[in-house]
Amino acid sequence: MRTETISELMTRANCTGYPERWDEIYDEAMAEYEQNGCPLTDPAYYDACEQKYGAPSIYKEAFCTAAIEIGKNDALSRLLALLVRALQDREYAFSDLKDFKAPKSPSGEHDIAYDMLTGLASCSLLSYCHGVLTKRGIPEDMVRLVLMYPDSGVSEYRKRCGDANGFHLLEWFQRAIEGRIYRIGRLEIELGTFKGRAVVFRNREGSVQALADDLTLHRSGYALGSKCYEDEEGSFAAEVSETADAFCGYPFRENGSVSDQKISLPKSEWERVIARGDAAICLHIPPSGHLDPVAVDETLEETKAFVDKYFPEFAYRGFFCGSWLLDPQLE
Repeated sequence: MRTETISELMTRANCTGYPERWDEIYDEAMAEYEQNGCPLTDPAYYDACEQKYGAPSIYKEAFCTAAIEIGKNDALSRLLALLVRALQDREYAFSDLKDFKAPKSPSGEHDIAYDMLTGLASCSLLSYCHGVLTKRGIPEDMVRLVLMYPDSGVSEYRKRCGDANGFHLLEWFQRAIEGRIYRIGRLEIELGTFKGRAVVFRNREGSVQALADDLTLHRSGYALGSKCYEDEEGSFAAEVSETADAFCGYPFRENGSVSDQKISLPKSEWERVIARGDAAICLHIPPSGHLDPVAVDETLEETKAFVDKYFPEFAYRGFFCGSWLLDPQLE
C-alpha cells in the first residue's frame, strides 16, 4: 500500500495547486482507491453513461482512450479518484475548483491523459445532474441537452487547441450540473445574481436609470483598469448614496460609460429595481446563429414562462448580460 502524502501525489501528477480542504478527504479517497481503484479509468464506464444519459456521445471515443491512458499512470489515476471524491461534496465544488490547478501536458505537446482528466471527472456527475433536473420536472429534451456537458467541454477545448482532444470549463459546467443553466431559444439562461456594478431605478412612467456603484471610473467614464483605460489621472469613484428624499449617484450613459456629473432621483418618483447581488436571470450568448432583436425578445418571453413553471420560488428582479460583445470599442 502506497503511503505518500497528498503533496507528494500532487508533485508526481504535475499538479501545481489544490484546495486545503483536500487534506481532510485525501486519506479516505486513497483508501477507497486502494480497495476499488478508479472506475472512471474503465472505458466501459462511458459506454454505460452514453446508454443511460446519452453522453458522452460525440467524443466518447476520446473519453475511452483517455480512460485507458490515465489507467496506465498511477499518479493521474489517484488524482482523478481524489477529484471525483471532492466533486461529490457539492457544497464545496465551486470553491474547490477555483483553487485546483489541473495538470497540463508539457508546453507544445498533447497528452490525452492530462488534457482529458477533468473531463473524465465531469462524467462522474451525470447521475447527480440527471437527478437534479428530473426532480424539477424539466422536460426530457432539455435534460438531455444539459447532460451533453461532457461533449461540450471537449468541443470548447478543441476550439482553443485545434484538433487535439481535451476538456475545458470544468468549473463553468458546475452551474449546469446544479441545474442553473439552460438553453432557451437563441440564448443560454442562468439562474444567478445581478453582477453589475450598478443600481437600477425605474420611475412611474417606466423610464429606467442606472447609477454606477462600487466602481472606480477612468476620466472617460469607463471602468478604470480595463484595456485602454489604465491611466489614473482624472479618475473618480462612484457609489450610490441615499438621503431621506432621494437616491444619488453617477448615471450611466447610453454608450455604457458613466457621467462624472452626479444626479439625484427623488424617492417620490423613483424606486429601486435591482442591485448587485439580487436574484437575476443571467444571459449568455452561445456562438450559433444571428443575434437579432426578435430572437432575443422571443427568448426572454420563453424564459419567463420556463422559470415561472419550473422555478416558481426564484424571485428574480430582472435580466442581466455581461459580455465582451457589449464592449463599445467593438461598435
